[in-house]
Amino acid sequence: MKAIHIFLLAGLLLLVLFFPLRILQFVALLYIGAIGLSYLYSRLISRYVTVRRTEEVLRTHRFEPLEITLIVENRGFLPVAYINVFDQPNTFFASEPGNFLLKLRPGQRRVLRYTIESQRRGQYTVGPAVIQGSDPLGFFPFRRKAAESQTLIVYPEVLPLSLLSCEGLPAGAIRVENPMYEDLTRYRSLREYLPGDSLRRVNWKVSAKAGQLFVMDYLPLLHAPVLILLDLNSQDYPMRYRYHRIERAVTLAASLVMHFLSLGQEIGLIASARLEGEESIPVAEIRGTHGHATTLLELLGRMNSTQGGPDFTELLFTSGIELPVRTRVEVITPVLGNLDIRRLRQIRENGCTVELFILGEQLEAARELCGRAFSIFPVQDFGRELLYK
Repeated sequence: MKAIHIFLLAGLLLLVLFFPLRILQFVALLYIGAIGLSYLYSRLISRYVTVRRTEEVLRTHRFEPLEITLIVENRGFLPVAYINVFDQPNTFFASEPGNFLLKLRPGQRRVLRYTIESQRRGQYTVGPAVIQGSDPLGFFPFRRKAAESQTLIVYPEVLPLSLLSCEGLPAGAIRVENPMYEDLTRYRSLREYLPGDSLRRVNWKVSAKAGQLFVMDYLPLLHAPVLILLDLNSQDYPMRYRYHRIERAVTLAASLVMHFLSLGQEIGLIASARLEGEESIPVAEIRGTHGHATTLLELLGRMNSTQGGPDFTELLFTSGIELPVRTRVEVITPVLGNLDIRRLRQIRENGCTVELFILGEQLEAARELCGRAFSIFPVQDFGRELLYK
């Protein structure tokens, strides 16, 4: 209760006690009653109007709209003439204002929705909601924060990719043209015998009926585990384009995750980066489940660039990740040195395929250093096409 109301009540009590004029006493008592009931009403409404959320953690992609849901409930026995509920979206852009003016019957529940869109990836907090109201006479306004807030993880933007797969292990999920990877458990069709075909492929039953030789044809499929090696050392990026190219590198890594997940491949991640509140580097083992892909996207969403530390290629040997034979190592970086090239050659000699995704102006320098040892893909700085065709 504000000091002005206390002085007013004191003055009215003096009227009642020391001025025996009936009309003055009646007005004073009426006003005292109105103030008392208003105070009680305001306190009860403030206590019994609640705001809660449907989920503790929300996930979305950068630039993708997300609907926030609030449930407002009047758990008291008094109606609410008006109440204002304002949610705090923090650093997000709300396409609809999260600001609602409501009236509630006793026991009534309202579901409120508004949309936000994040311009930046990361982990954020949405809320808590603010509840503002007053008694009908406006004597006792109140403002309080609801207890609940939400964690929001914003994944990087994912853009379409088209990458050919030509090396790996047989009997996988990626369809290729190389007959070396034919899966003898995946029948495709029958075709006429051609000179050079093995007699073991001849379907003798069909050949006997047709009067000429027919051979079994199988689907050529390969399997190639994938490890994404992401360089987020800020010193490797030029100052002028640092933020943009770091975000472009993270977008490319997320797009690679979703691309290889759609092909049914196992995926792992090593990044020369840091996570808020953690000292270890972001590392994820090579696995192939949808839940693991979500883990990778969360890591990519939460990670920040680092300064200094070990070379990103050194992490291939110090991270503790085991590389299966024929692993496809996807390297994302703006710059390569001689030591990096030697380490990547060593990985290739151990039976892995290495592909380089180069951001920025060091493309020609990387080609000169690598020669024909690795496939090199130049990364576009802008647009929905990540790679130059």
